[in-house]
Formats: sequence, C-alpha cells, structure tokens
Amino acid sequence: LYIDAFAGTGRCDIKVNGSATSVDGSARIALEAQPGFDKLYFIEMDDKKHRSLESLAVEHKNRHVTLIKDDANIALREICSSNNWKNTRAVLFLDPYGMNVEWNTLRAIAKTQAIDLWYLFPYSALYRQAAKSADRLAPEKETAITRLLGTDARKEKFYAPPIQPSLFGNDSDVRTASHREMLDFVTSRLKEIFPATTEPKILKQSTGAPLFALYFAVSNPNRRACGIATNIAGHIIKNL
Repeated sequence: LYIDAFAGTGRCDIKVNGSATSVDGSARIALEAQPGFDKLYFIEMDDKKHRSLESLAVEHKNRHVTLIKDDANIALREICSSNNWKNTRAVLFLDPYGMNVEWNTLRAIAKTQAIDLWYLFPYSALYRQAAKSADRLAPEKETAITRLLGTDARKEKFYAPPIQPSLFGNDSDVRTASHREMLDFVTSRLKEIFPATTEPKILKQSTGAPLFALYFAVSNPNRRACGIATNIAGHIIKNL
C-alpha cells in the first residue's frame, strides 16, 4: 500500500533558480511508480485539492485508488485498524501543513508493525509555538504541542527557572533548550515507539533557518527488516 496523508493535488509549485515551475507531486509520483503499488490511499480535506485528486484518479483508472476526504488523523487511524497487516506492507508519506499530526496517530502507525513512515516534521512550527517564557505559552498552543509530542515531559526538557530571580519572586520558567535540543527530544520520542528511526535531515529556508526535519521510521520489529529499510532510507536522505 501507499498512503499519502496530505495528498495535495498531484502537482507541486516550486521555485528553481528564482523561477516558478510546476512539478509532479507525491500522489502523481506514487501512481506512476514502477513496480506499482497494489493500492493507494490519498487523504485530503481541502475541497479544491480533493477535486484535483478525483481527476487524477480518473487519469489512472487502472490503479486501485481510494480517496478520503477527512481529517488525516481520523483517516490514518481507520486505515491502521481496518487492514490485515499480517500479509500487507505499506509506505506512508506524512507531510502535514503544520502541527496537524497527533501523537496517537503515530502510535497507531507503529502498532501495525507493517508501515514504513516518511515524516516531514514541522520543526520551525514547534520552536515558534514554544514561547521563550512559560507563562506566555497560550493554553491552545500548549495543548497543540502536547498533542504533537504526546507528553508534558517536554516542559522539563525545554524550560527551567531563570538563573537570576527577580525581586518580586513571580518569575516564570524560561526556555533553555536550543532549537536542536528540542528536535533531539522529538527524535527520542519517535525512537520510543518505532523499532528503528533515522536521524533527521534538517531542511532549511533560504535564510538558513531550519524549517522541517525529515524522518524515516520503521514499524516492523524484525531487526533485519529494520536494517535493510534504514540503509535504503539513509541513502535517499544523504542524496537530498
């Protein structure tokens, strides 16, 4: 199986040497891959993008395509629970638009012991939302980060009391973790639920600021399977 949780339209607009151009997106690439996948799931909530996927599916009538218009977390957990993973393997491409992916969804993926995951983690979104002062972290942002990482333990990792307390004694904890230390915490969390996880490939903006972190994670607990999969993934990541 091939599963694309934020499938888009099948086309992707990018800039090459400062000029805008359109290239094949993940959904179209997956449809045209050889040897072909037995079944493809495309998940997309946006109406316009979903209609584009419908047209794309018509272009490939010979392929077994399932289109899902739903929240990616709900759709992925349904796919994970409804398939017989004893005789099925899958690759999942997870490139959310922001902090959309819930930790419980990642747990469901790992539980299948059959899905290889490419996860484009929203690195910049995490450190932007994690305010430098703990008391400035809005409740909705705190909830979003907890949903993303699946634990409140990151508070102890990210924050500490100020070195120099104020005279008024009402100091808030301050963020002491660097951007890289925050990402290291994410990596350690993924390694807790997946038998094998590569070190992240950091993708940067033109300014040099980190934007995303690309992970590859294997849910199959077999050591030989983990070794083969991570070797292949490592070669791909190295050449990005």
